[in-house]
Amino acid sequence: MKHAGKRRLPVLLIVVLGAAIVLSGSATEKRSPDMKTAKGTGSKTSPPAAGGLSIISSSHQDIAWMDSPQKCVEFRDRNVITPALAMLGKNGAYAFTMENMLNLMEYLERHPERKEEIVRYTREGRMEWGASFNQPYESLLSGEQLIREAYFGRRWIKKNFPGCDARVYFNPDVPGRSMQMPQILAKAGIPYMVMSRYHEGFYRWASPDGSSVLAYSPGHYGNASAYLNAAPEEAARAIAGKVAEWKEYYAARNLPPRFPLLNSVDFSRPTDFGALIKNWNESGRMAGAVPLTMEYSSARRFFEALDVKTARLETITGERPNLWLYIHGPTHHWAISAERQAGRLLPAAETFSAIRALLYGSFKAYPAERLDAAWEAAIYPDHGWGGKEGQITDRLFRKKYEFARDEGLDIMWGALTAIAHRVKTRLPAELGSPVVVFNPLSWSRTDPVECRLPSSSGEFRIVDESGKEVAYQFSPALEGEVLSHPHVEFVADNVPALGYRTFYFIPDEAPAGKGAGSIKTNATAEPDVIENAFYRIKLADGGVGSIFDKELGREVLNTEKFLGFEVFTMQSVGNGAGEFGRVQQPTMEGFDRLSTPRTSGPSYIRSRPRAPGWFYRAAESGPLKTVYTLSQRLKNCRITEKLIVWNAIKRIDCEVAILGWDGDPYREFRIALPVAANGGRAAYEVPLGVVEVGKSEIAGTGGPAYGNLVYDELCSDIRPREVQNFISAGDDAFGVTLTTSVAVCDFKDPTDALVPYPILQPILLASRRSCHGEGNWYLQEGDHNYRFSMTSHGPGWRNGYKKGIQPNNPLVAINGMPRADEAAWLPESMSFLSLSAPNILVSTLKKAQDDESVILRVYDIEGRDAEARLNLFFPLRSLETVNIIEEAPKALKPAKDGFVLKVGHHAVETFRLVPEGKRK
Repeated sequence: MKHAGKRRLPVLLIVVLGAAIVLSGSATEKRSPDMKTAKGTGSKTSPPAAGGLSIISSSHQDIAWMDSPQKCVEFRDRNVITPALAMLGKNGAYAFTMENMLNLMEYLERHPERKEEIVRYTREGRMEWGASFNQPYESLLSGEQLIREAYFGRRWIKKNFPGCDARVYFNPDVPGRSMQMPQILAKAGIPYMVMSRYHEGFYRWASPDGSSVLAYSPGHYGNASAYLNAAPEEAARAIAGKVAEWKEYYAARNLPPRFPLLNSVDFSRPTDFGALIKNWNESGRMAGAVPLTMEYSSARRFFEALDVKTARLETITGERPNLWLYIHGPTHHWAISAERQAGRLLPAAETFSAIRALLYGSFKAYPAERLDAAWEAAIYPDHGWGGKEGQITDRLFRKKYEFARDEGLDIMWGALTAIAHRVKTRLPAELGSPVVVFNPLSWSRTDPVECRLPSSSGEFRIVDESGKEVAYQFSPALEGEVLSHPHVEFVADNVPALGYRTFYFIPDEAPAGKGAGSIKTNATAEPDVIENAFYRIKLADGGVGSIFDKELGREVLNTEKFLGFEVFTMQSVGNGAGEFGRVQQPTMEGFDRLSTPRTSGPSYIRSRPRAPGWFYRAAESGPLKTVYTLSQRLKNCRITEKLIVWNAIKRIDCEVAILGWDGDPYREFRIALPVAANGGRAAYEVPLGVVEVGKSEIAGTGGPAYGNLVYDELCSDIRPREVQNFISAGDDAFGVTLTTSVAVCDFKDPTDALVPYPILQPILLASRRSCHGEGNWYLQEGDHNYRFSMTSHGPGWRNGYKKGIQPNNPLVAINGMPRADEAAWLPESMSFLSLSAPNILVSTLKKAQDDESVILRVYDIEGRDAEARLNLFFPLRSLETVNIIEEAPKALKPAKDGFVLKVGHHAVETFRLVPEGKRK
């Protein structure tokens, strides 16, 4: 439980115990009577014949929060798991639940000798482990990162503990749910979910594709603990009142009389409820004519008893925006930057490693152990940033993300280098020095790429494999940097889906400094105007005053209030996670912005205000791009911006830096992109999908949690939001898509005087503090760097999402590789894998966990059914569908000329590919 001070369990005990008889049904917000019924999932064991009360003994465990990570590991060992095992040994009826698999992994590292004992109790169903690796901020993670929660959760225990399973996902603390998480769970064989901070009750929590899990919310996970831990008679009276309240709720939903009593608070210890159970059972308490027997139970056993086909439960579908998003994005910029990079690099690393193995005919060099370690690190940080000794926790979390990022980059480069070695390039004497440009995305694209200049280059031209000349520019060294090998940039055209193209550096007799052969451009740059075939851009002091889209014939920005790409700062009092019902919004105190006029020089010679202006960067401008920079001092830092207008593609980049930030408390920095669309709609990417604001969120509010804590804001109104690669806005005439390097973005005017058009606002930085009474500040003193890309297009996010994903997944150039003559058989350009349906994207291609087949995971991002023809570079012996953790295979028959993948709207599907010559 996150709160503003030390643990408040004694206060909560008094509050909840006093209100025990009026909690739940009467306090729950009324919901629509037109409740839908979703199909249940998962196998069943035989439920008890009569009604009953299930005491689910558990302990809510962040990785840290209550203390440093190491001390929390020790606490779980000595005060939770070890005592629970002792109670399981003494009492054959006792059951205990730990919320995630990481707790088990850590315990076994300390006590490998107790594995068989744990296996025995787990097989008996009395020791239960949550089916996920840990309890994350769901919409912070990429789609594959979320999926790996099930790999290192349910799959891990099944593989390492034969005969054991995990079927319940616990993530009760975070007031937020990702739209596609129910589908991930359902397709991983995890049919049940325990959450909280939502209306007390039972739900079919569904993803847009229709797959769902049976979810239970107690309002707050600690509510029942108050009366459970009272004296037996007092507890029994409170529980009887609770059962009476549930009676009408259960009857309306046709639920069997099985009632949950979740005993869990932060760091709670195993509790012997023998006296309470004896008191209750001997009293013969009833629910109507049904005797209610009180017993210990696992969460799974309770769910299976409740999960009947005749139940009429409300179906909840959509995103529940996370109220605690400030803790991981704006307040931990460096760490979350590494997390986002890891989430993109690791799928590319395993995809190209699998391709490399198939090309070389062996998976012996496939870095399975390295990838597993990197993936585990990439999902290790949970929802408990900060807390007591939070500086230790935050440092560990950042190191985990940086390790995952660095491993992903290193593995990807190794695989790409090996593949480039197999490309049958022309010899230098024939055409020049080759560079192979790889595309990690599953559609063909045209984008900039940077590569190292061959060491032997004098004057040169760049051409593609057909001999067509390509414009290029030198990449200048960063300030203070000495480049041992100069770099060049060029735009690589039509690089195939999950494939590559080859380009060549050709010696040229052109005069020094020519830079791009005979390439011409129609781009112009005046003191305040940049113009090319796509845009006419007017610069203003402090930002961009106008972007006119020539193709659309309209202005893109509304700069009456904020300029385009203008940085501004506000007061931001609050913390990242805590007992608040709404996101703590910034205020106007200390408001400042780049366009505010300044005075310069000593006061005795000041003459007139000076606004920050743009400076043309001749050294970085040319046929490829036009570059301007600005620099302006704000109160606690210096802001620099670099505006990059590409001439061959419809894209504008803006690089932003906050330099010398001094860590002033309670400040926040944002960058604005005001979209000229009154009443315009916003949409943004989430894991494996897109949320349309006002349409894709769950209906209603989060409702009451405990005491005075009520989540009373409509979920559709919550802001800001967790964003993956892009956020988009527009109207029925046009749209704008902004690629963001940060995890949290807003889309509405945050000031006191609201405007009627969307303002896309990546949140760069916020200096808040932990809500733990002994927690740390998140000041982040130092330098911070960000990058954004913008494009405009026809109406709707579907016209811009691929351009929104591309800048965060850049093309990769490999050069300087000698040709492998004896094995060189790859052509100069090819796609390793493509799909004929443009709305179906590849999530990953990887070696299967248990054999040398290949796993392909895809998803529909546009919300429409599709049949996609699968085009591969290797022949298939067989193809089958599997679940998300690579189980439950079902064979697919090939079509007339290959395999066709059927993917429903919003669906995530996983396939096992068996190449010719391989066996599962």
